[in-house]
Amino acid sequence: MNFSALTKGARFAALLAIAVAAAGCPSKTNNTDSKGGGSMAVATEDKFKVPDGADPAVSAGLGGSGFEKIAADSGWQTSSLTPDQFRYVADTNAKKGGQFTFSFQEWPATFRAMGKDENTEATRFIYGQVYEGLINVNPMTLEFTPNLATHWKVGPDKQTYYFRIDPNARFSDGHPVTAEDVIATAKLGSDPTILSPYTNTFRAGFDTPEAVSKYIVKVHSKTLNWKNMFYFGASVVMPAHVIGNMTGTDYLKKFQYDMPPGSGPYVVAKPGDVENGKSIALTRRTNWWQKDYPINRGQNNFDKIKILIIRDENLEYEKLRSGELDFYRVSRAQWWRTKFDFPEITQRGLIQKRKIYTDDAVGFGGLAFNTRRAPFSDPKVREALIYLFNRDQILEKVLYNEYVAINSFYPNSPYANPSDPKQEYSPEKAAQLLAEAGYTQRNAEGILMKDGKPFVIDMPFVQQLAHIITPIQQDFLKAGIKINLREVDQVTQFKLANDRNFDMIYQQWGGLLYPNPISSFQSALADQNNTNNTTGFKNSRADELMKMEQTEFDQAKRTKILQELDSILVGSKQYALNWVAPFNRLVYWNKFGHPDFYLGRISDWQGAIATWWYDPDKAAALDKARKDPSAKLDIGETDVKFWPEFDKTHIIKSVDYTASGSANDSSKKNAAGEAAKPSIK
Repeated sequence: MNFSALTKGARFAALLAIAVAAAGCPSKTNNTDSKGGGSMAVATEDKFKVPDGADPAVSAGLGGSGFEKIAADSGWQTSSLTPDQFRYVADTNAKKGGQFTFSFQEWPATFRAMGKDENTEATRFIYGQVYEGLINVNPMTLEFTPNLATHWKVGPDKQTYYFRIDPNARFSDGHPVTAEDVIATAKLGSDPTILSPYTNTFRAGFDTPEAVSKYIVKVHSKTLNWKNMFYFGASVVMPAHVIGNMTGTDYLKKFQYDMPPGSGPYVVAKPGDVENGKSIALTRRTNWWQKDYPINRGQNNFDKIKILIIRDENLEYEKLRSGELDFYRVSRAQWWRTKFDFPEITQRGLIQKRKIYTDDAVGFGGLAFNTRRAPFSDPKVREALIYLFNRDQILEKVLYNEYVAINSFYPNSPYANPSDPKQEYSPEKAAQLLAEAGYTQRNAEGILMKDGKPFVIDMPFVQQLAHIITPIQQDFLKAGIKINLREVDQVTQFKLANDRNFDMIYQQWGGLLYPNPISSFQSALADQNNTNNTTGFKNSRADELMKMEQTEFDQAKRTKILQELDSILVGSKQYALNWVAPFNRLVYWNKFGHPDFYLGRISDWQGAIATWWYDPDKAAALDKARKDPSAKLDIGETDVKFWPEFDKTHIIKSVDYTASGSANDSSKKNAAGEAAKPSIK
């Protein structure tokens, strides 16, 4: 399954260009569309020379010319970004041209978007620039927007989905995109010989798509879940005229670093732009079918995106300083504080240092309690342990204040319940709760006792987290609770969690653009091994809400459902929640232009590649300054908090609840309506 918008590591600007890959061989250059940086965009070869627009043989009712005029009357939906929304997506003053160079640490095992070894960061990035899915996502509302499909429709059973393909859509070789391409891609994904069980399992959840017409494709999901429409619609589409008659074995043999043509804005211009094991370059297509669509203004600006493979992070650092890399993602808090404080950053502004806060999905984590075991089955005990988790001290003394404490299972998202209480450190409140739970005596070692049994916690941990776990152990011991630490490797810790063989464990979960709580919190999973319900959480109202969320196709209503669920999850005290990094720490040479917000609202670092641009004036000033040790450029503010400030005035900040916990529609709203549909002023 390829829907890169679901995870933090693969997003296409603020619009989330979902599920894309590499394609095509360029046959000629177009010098008029290149500006500076020594790079040049290309026009790929049009082998088919099909005129723009719809096939005149296809009627309006079947998706041909005139479809837009009658679509709404037939139940079709579409959407677009308003001008006010669009100014928070990209900068229409962006220039085309130049090159952007960054790095990955591993050479991808393949470039293909489907099949064996598809799911690596570098591979996802490559196909994320060159293949397209049927639908995208509006970053301001999280509702669907067009991509290869202009319109979509849900059948009466809510399990049958229809997509109308844009008659202008073309692959890089000029062949029109049609329903047959969607069908061929689905069939190939179902072939076990592509050696991707995960993709096979995903495709098995749908019947084989059907072509209603050349431009309308129909697919039936075997289960009722609104996300299935998104999963299917966001997946890549490959050309039937290339892959249609291939077995999975043939496909794997032919397409490892060669790829079928894609319909997206970039191609891998082989062989010159691939140096095995060392570098990969993607080149912008001047004849991309969507390049003049208003929704794409200010995006896909670089003529060339170059990826260097640098396996050692110290070498990455040196190559950034030497100028071989334009851009570097800083993952370590310590490095951010200590290694990126040299004069070119702090005094001269030649290199820019930015911590950019966004509303990107960040997940949750912390100390997970095994509620199946005593005494963790007692909510008072769990609450007491939460009061003993001194997050602020760890953040300050250990983590350089480089992370943000969380109080929600959906932090940094519209799904976080604004009424969630703030988790605090209070040994006094912990002692009171432990006494109420029966821990009123201590043994000779000072350990709390109940029914003659000392309060001892068995906790497996990995060595990399010792700097975090040790302070927790010390604070618990002061309160009369002994933690026996058992060092294990990551594989063993994962197995212990899956086998429920722990008292307390430190866990971190990734975030999803559209949460999937039923896979983590459903009561039916609480007593099953090898599920994401690590803590053994059970709650009948939560089960109801999760089922409601699965079958609700309205984003605003889903938001309210998940906010209520969040309040239940927090109230369950199953985790002592920790912290997240709701930002991207980036360092780059001062030669790029960018939107005022730097990165899109729900974008990660890849938003820079999608919406920044090479600025010839800045590049010239940088070149001059590098030759003059006394020259200085603008340094700017390190912290960029555009989106947190935006959210203060554009997002619902409180939700009223009934005594039963149901969300009322009496929330504070902005001038234009719901939290999921903010007014953009």
